[in-house]
Amino acid sequence: MEFKGFRAAVVQRLALFSALVFAAIWGFVETEWQVTPLLASALALVVLLETIRYVESVNRELAGFLEFVAHDDFSSTVATGRSGRVFRKLEAAYKLLADKYRSLNRKRELNHLYLEALVEHVSIAILCLDDRQRVTLMNREAKRLFRTPLLGTLAALARIDPKLPAQIESLADGERALIELRIDGEPVQLASYVTEFKLLDERHRLISFQNIRHELEQREVDFSQKLIKVLTHEIMNSVTPIIALSKVIQDSLLEELDGPARPATEREDLLRSVASIQSRGSGLLRFVQAYASLTNLPRPKARDVDVEHLLKQVEALMAPVLRQNGVELRTDVEEQGLSINADPEQIQQVLLNLVKNADEALAGRPGGRVEVRAARDANGTVTIHVIDNGPGIEPAQLDDIFVPFFTTKRNGTGVGLSISRQLMVLNKGSISVKTVPGAGTELVLKFR
Repeated sequence: MEFKGFRAAVVQRLALFSALVFAAIWGFVETEWQVTPLLASALALVVLLETIRYVESVNRELAGFLEFVAHDDFSSTVATGRSGRVFRKLEAAYKLLADKYRSLNRKRELNHLYLEALVEHVSIAILCLDDRQRVTLMNREAKRLFRTPLLGTLAALARIDPKLPAQIESLADGERALIELRIDGEPVQLASYVTEFKLLDERHRLISFQNIRHELEQREVDFSQKLIKVLTHEIMNSVTPIIALSKVIQDSLLEELDGPARPATEREDLLRSVASIQSRGSGLLRFVQAYASLTNLPRPKARDVDVEHLLKQVEALMAPVLRQNGVELRTDVEEQGLSINADPEQIQQVLLNLVKNADEALAGRPGGRVEVRAARDANGTVTIHVIDNGPGIEPAQLDDIFVPFFTTKRNGTGVGLSISRQLMVLNKGSISVKTVPGAGTELVLKFR
């Protein structure tokens, strides 16, 4: 209905144009008038031009509006600048369509911001790769995990581990895999999952990474405790009767062999054998009791602990011992007021174990030095480092040093580091080792 007026206006202009043309022709042909036909011709030309302009004005307004749409520009108000019901309706239609587009754009932006916030705040590292292995998305957790604020291509991960890009690229759609590597010397176990999708006919791969090292360590600790409980039960049940019976035999033989019936040499051999059984059984019992301590660790009583005060306590306890062995002990806290939430006695026990191990590693080496340093890393995590300039640890032994019973010392039990890791896990922390054979070892405690 609104455009009937537009058609009527066009018809009126065309009718007027036709009338003026007819008048001009009639004047030239049928009369001798000169001015009137010329005036009619001029008016006809004006009407024609005005009609063309009138019709094209709608096209210009529509083209302008479509150009706004093409450039996603709805900030300007669309106005025809012309009067009349037809143009008012056209302007209203433009405005309605623009409002709809603004609403859709606003919803799209809100959805984008929501998804962006969701991706940024999840505790799982996320990478998105295109067909050319370019990184199109990298969330905050991925930046923290891979220690980089920007990643251009997948190949850039080779600086962390030369095999890492190939491992990620080989993952198939829907595949789950465990990737083990070291980042800045710290062991990391990444549970990874790959999903492929198409966007505008281009294939993309969404890869998630979650560091499950703490969970794996917790399971390993649980397994070790179960194993130790079984060993303790079985060995205790076997050793206790041996000790008791050997004592009975020893007492009986003492009474029987006091008489002159047996030679003295036979009496001595028998007593020596029984004494050996008792001694070996007692030693085995002490051995089992020492390992049983691995399963009897108390629950931590966590509280805020001043790190500087903690390190001073360790220094006061261990410095005299190390000094007697010709080893220097130094402590340092890089940030004033540094604190952790943990059980102070358990963490102190961990530090004492590590300092004692470092002291033993430096035995017989001149210029021995042990440093205990506390700091905050780039992620804001409180760390305590125990560093020595000893012989270091062989790479083949790095994966075994925290395993219960493993030791490289002649009289070692292999309990200290295992207990230390269990205590760190109980206090929601972790312990890792960095070493250079022949140059020294650094054990790092991280507190969450």
